Amino acid sequence: MQKKPKVGLWSGLTAVSAVLTAAAMVATFVVAPMYETTINVATNASTYRIIKGETEEDTNYFTSSFASDEERESYEEELCATVESEGAALLKNDNAALPLASGAKVSLFARGSVDLMYGGTGSGAVDTSSAPTLKDALEAQGITVNQTLWDWYSSEDISSKYSRKTPESIADKLEANSQYGVNEAPWSEVESANSSSFAEYGDAAIVVLSRSGGEGADLPSGDNGSGVDWTGDTNYLELSQEEKDLLAGLKALKDAGTFKSIIVLLNTSNALELDFLNPEICGVDYGIDSCMWIGDVGQTGANGVGMLLAGAVNPSGSLVDTYWYDNLANPAVTNFYSRPYSNSADYGFADNANDNDNGNQNFYVVYQEGIYLGYRYAETRYEDYVMGTGNAGTFNYGSTVAYPFGYGDSYTTFAYSNYSVTEDADAFTVNVTVTNTGSVAGKKTVQVYFQSPYTDYDKQNGIEKASVELCGFEKTAILEPGASENVSITVDKSELRTYDSNGAKTYILDAGDYYFTVADGSHEAVNNILAAKGYTPETTENRMDAAGDATLTYKWNNAALDTTTFATSEATGNAITNLFDDADPNKVSYSPGTVTWLSRSDWTATYPTGTFDLALNDELAAALENTQYDGTEADSVEMPTLGADGDLTLASMIGADYDDPQWETLLDQVTFDEMNLLITQGFHNTKAVASIGKTATKDENGPQGLTAALTGGASAMCYTSEDVMAATFNRDLINEVGRCIGEDCLAMGYSGLYGPGINMHRTPYSGRNFEYYAEDPFIAGEICASEVQGIQSMGVYVYLKHVALNDSESSRMGVNTWLNEQTAREIYLEVADKAVVDGGAWSTMSGFNRWGAKWCGKYENLQTDYLRGELGMRGMSITDYSGGSHYMDACDALIAGTEIWDSPTPLHTEILANYEDDAYIVTQMREATHKILYTVVNSNAMNGWSSADRLEVITPWWQLAAWTLCGVLAVLTVLCVVMLVKAVKKKKAMKAE
Repeated sequence: MQKKPKVGLWSGLTAVSAVLTAAAMVATFVVAPMYETTINVATNASTYRIIKGETEEDTNYFTSSFASDEERESYEEELCATVESEGAALLKNDNAALPLASGAKVSLFARGSVDLMYGGTGSGAVDTSSAPTLKDALEAQGITVNQTLWDWYSSEDISSKYSRKTPESIADKLEANSQYGVNEAPWSEVESANSSSFAEYGDAAIVVLSRSGGEGADLPSGDNGSGVDWTGDTNYLELSQEEKDLLAGLKALKDAGTFKSIIVLLNTSNALELDFLNPEICGVDYGIDSCMWIGDVGQTGANGVGMLLAGAVNPSGSLVDTYWYDNLANPAVTNFYSRPYSNSADYGFADNANDNDNGNQNFYVVYQEGIYLGYRYAETRYEDYVMGTGNAGTFNYGSTVAYPFGYGDSYTTFAYSNYSVTEDADAFTVNVTVTNTGSVAGKKTVQVYFQSPYTDYDKQNGIEKASVELCGFEKTAILEPGASENVSITVDKSELRTYDSNGAKTYILDAGDYYFTVADGSHEAVNNILAAKGYTPETTENRMDAAGDATLTYKWNNAALDTTTFATSEATGNAITNLFDDADPNKVSYSPGTVTWLSRSDWTATYPTGTFDLALNDELAAALENTQYDGTEADSVEMPTLGADGDLTLASMIGADYDDPQWETLLDQVTFDEMNLLITQGFHNTKAVASIGKTATKDENGPQGLTAALTGGASAMCYTSEDVMAATFNRDLINEVGRCIGEDCLAMGYSGLYGPGINMHRTPYSGRNFEYYAEDPFIAGEICASEVQGIQSMGVYVYLKHVALNDSESSRMGVNTWLNEQTAREIYLEVADKAVVDGGAWSTMSGFNRWGAKWCGKYENLQTDYLRGELGMRGMSITDYSGGSHYMDACDALIAGTEIWDSPTPLHTEILANYEDDAYIVTQMREATHKILYTVVNSNAMNGWSSADRLEVITPWWQLAAWTLCGVLAVLTVLCVVMLVKAVKKKKAMKAE
């Protein structure tokens, strides 16, 4: 009997194999080419091999100082803990609650105690799964921790119910702002489950208040007066009811004798409202003895916290943000969140609430507070209130500011003496003796502030002046009790300049009296200067809240207005004049409306009371179109030589100046397609260029340290959040952090780092404050420059991010940012200035946002005239992630001075391919290629390369595997079809019989 033909079986197998073959073909030949760069980066796949030539050159241009990876990693673990121990700021320490007694037994409260904030979320996220816990850190210092309570908070049941809530990573949706939540465990549950363990561990109740921030979503402030929905229903940075109940419960237990003290740790880079520390402000006495800000602690920073709490290290950090009792007292908060133009519907923008492709053309934000950011507002309005000037109204500093910028207490005390200031042609030198007058060894941060005169000229020309500005700092060595150190701080005269955007249209030095002072924070500084002017609490009816120390001040007089000394760039010799009127709604031709900037000439009349209802117009709408280039310049230049024969390699250009004529010969060898790929597919890499033997490089994220969180690669040490780094006020320490980040890059094969982050803490609600240093551009710029020097010493080029005004996450993809030029230069560009000019930063990453109507990457005044023309930046400018963003137009941005696109897709590659015959665009591509190559040739990417070596392009392994899979599936499909045909024929034959 014949076997029954298996038509059904082979029909099924044929269908399955055909579908699999089709899917594999689509994935391999359609989808994979679109994400080739991403796959190469994620799989660490090589696209080339090096053919070594004969040479005796030493090609180890950058070498490690560590003998092994283990030595490097061990050193960095200690370094991270040191940064935390020097950056954490002691705010309150009543009853000598800290340091803890030797062998103390303590209880840790709140979910944050078992789930610390090590860093934020998004591209800067780092794996801290092996990081020490706070319990580990305390036990390492001989402190015993309540295990019962720890286990309860750590249990799966409690973790699943009461973990803090955060939006999805890189959400980039306005509604994500409302998705943060404290979600603390109720005190009733904590007490009922654990109360029997409290007495045994009652030396201290340590409460950890944690708040998360992350990329793609700002924190909700609750109603801030703006009228938009995405401020959230609740204020994430005030205590939740559960946290208040927890503190109240602990106070009751303290009163009953169960706990000796209550200690609060602020585990956040987003400044919490601190009304709960002052019973006169919040109306409740929570009995808190001590409070310490610790920021985001990084991978091993918890060990630093443990050392501080145990007294192994004396706190020496100083706040780099103003801490308010109510964050809404910060004038920037009112206009912090984006809002739509009032007539968006008239221009077809009405439904673009999260239109990242076209860059949220209909959303804007106004920096109405101008230069009055953080302490620049609080201290200036306070001084005017004391002096009875500026229509300051009734401004009660003591009920507004909880702790000022620069504040940081210690377990010991210090005194200043022998204060003096000397002047030379270019700088002032501030000298002071610091003496430890207490009983514990410790370090002291010495801060120098200056005051510039607020003149009639300023008022007439719309120039604003803060009462005090930080202009210098140093940190002492560890001083034993009774020991002293003479500290000398140089203040360059350029720090005293101010930008006059309406009169001289350049930097000026006003005529009048300038004051210098040494002070422990911004508020003490302004009181010292008030004292030098003759003010006292008694003579001001106690409007002045404390007597200043006039002996710690110095007055210098500038006899005449100087409009020339600082009108030329020291870095390039180019004239400095207005560049950013396009972003000033009061000056640009397509103004969306008039803005009144906050001014100390009349605080009450100019204080932000609500958002502006700005409106689109035809000219503004046209300026917001994705592409501006119309091709009319195509034949304005000669077509560059492409793909010429030659034997020069990139390694031949090691040590060559940017203007070396041999670059032209090298660039002639590069083909159009090679330039196109190099420029438009720079997602975490720069492409190999076979015609000149250029290797591919790997670039990665790194605001807290090298992290491959987005690409799935290996990461390295996660240091503290950048604000903790800044709070150390220790340039040498952060230079060492930078060097070790560079060491990590060198060890792991990375040549570029997306970082440091250089945007500002405009308000406490910015989602990425953990990636940025401070509210003050001076401390941010000085610390950043030190870190950059360290990173780049290992042959790693940094991309300062994000230049500039990317200070919030709401509608960040293209939000129209409006501000005046003085504010832009003195606050938001100052960090880049110091990082490039003083730190030597090679490269920058542009912000997602627009300056007015112009996206950062295609704003020529920013990319070319400022970064190159004024600061002298040598390297390349990369976009932020641009894989699907049409508004980051390749032609416009190349013309403006952007060189490379952080994109894994062929979107921009296909766009530029249309301009192969446009000589003007090809010329821009050649110049961009030059800058990319010049950056790479000066990096560790050249390690192992000599001028005799050659590069051969190869197919990456995953592509070969994909082709093989397609082939195998295709063969299987054919075999199934053959077997199906045979089965069908056999079935027909059997029927015929």
